[in-house]
Amino acid sequence: MGEDGKKTRDGFAHGGVYEDGPYKTQIVRLAAQQSSSNSPPKPLLIAVPKAEGKYPVVQFHHGFTLQNNFYSQLIAHLASHGFIVVAPQMYTISGSDTTREIEDAAAILNWMPTGLESALLSDFPNTKPDFSKVALVGHSRGGKVVFGLGLGVRKSVLQYSAIVALDPVDGTAKERQTQPPILQFSQHSLDLGGVPTLIVGSGLGSKKSYFFPPCAPDGVSHREFFFDSSAPAFHFVAKEYGHMDFLDDDCKGPQGKLSYCVCKNGPSRTPMRRFAGGILAAFLQAALLNNTTSFDAALAHPELAPVLLELPESYGKLPQNLNWQLQFSRMNEENQNQFVKSAHQD
Repeated sequence: MGEDGKKTRDGFAHGGVYEDGPYKTQIVRLAAQQSSSNSPPKPLLIAVPKAEGKYPVVQFHHGFTLQNNFYSQLIAHLASHGFIVVAPQMYTISGSDTTREIEDAAAILNWMPTGLESALLSDFPNTKPDFSKVALVGHSRGGKVVFGLGLGVRKSVLQYSAIVALDPVDGTAKERQTQPPILQFSQHSLDLGGVPTLIVGSGLGSKKSYFFPPCAPDGVSHREFFFDSSAPAFHFVAKEYGHMDFLDDDCKGPQGKLSYCVCKNGPSRTPMRRFAGGILAAFLQAALLNNTTSFDAALAHPELAPVLLELPESYGKLPQNLNWQLQFSRMNEENQNQFVKSAHQD
């Protein structure tokens, strides 16, 4: 850290978004039990701030064949900055078609207004989810899933006010997109209705690792997702890190071991994960809470990140007042109330 106390790539200053936030957190597991009508559609890993309060909700989707617990450190980092993070385990084994995964993601969003608060009640009676502020985040194929939700491939009762894709992937090549294809390969063609979008890419994702093909191939990854995105959209790329560097330091089991070799990786996961957690927190504070201080700093001073970045790109700017946000908040509340009434009638 320099003499002026600012953060540098060689160290972290306490209190910055790239460090853990002010809230102590706890991670809980919630099983999908068929015998209970209030159980979630999929098993969940939930990172929760322990302090009393009402917090925005983030639905976080894992990458292809990965486990949600591989992201424990990342979601805990985000929760420490004042977010409830819900990370479903979407499948154990899956093919390339993401249609069912997008359907299941919508089902989880539909479950949350009635299910999430009651699930947290016993352990966190004073921690409340704020369903007027909901964000969708996904890594790798999970990034494609959240774009599918945002584009209305499947509808959900909850509206979302921000979308983030971490090194998103839509197939193995432009002519080999997976179903349903998301990328249109036309600038600003992905119309999310003005919902702010953040794309985070890895510089090494398009590189081969040993005899494995690239995990985030050129032509169907972060650059194309940003190119297709409509304003407001933002793009950060960590030059020296890879597709799996968002994950925990220690990922166990066969899938965990594979995560260290199937993709070209950087020297250490910690800096990339801290950058991802920090830029997520800064972006969501801006998009959901109208607090743009940290995100403005990240855009203006990329040299302060814990990783070496390309120059950030953007289409448009985030709204500077709450009018835009309140439109989505009112829409969320109306949809939520209608859904709760319907659930009670059933």
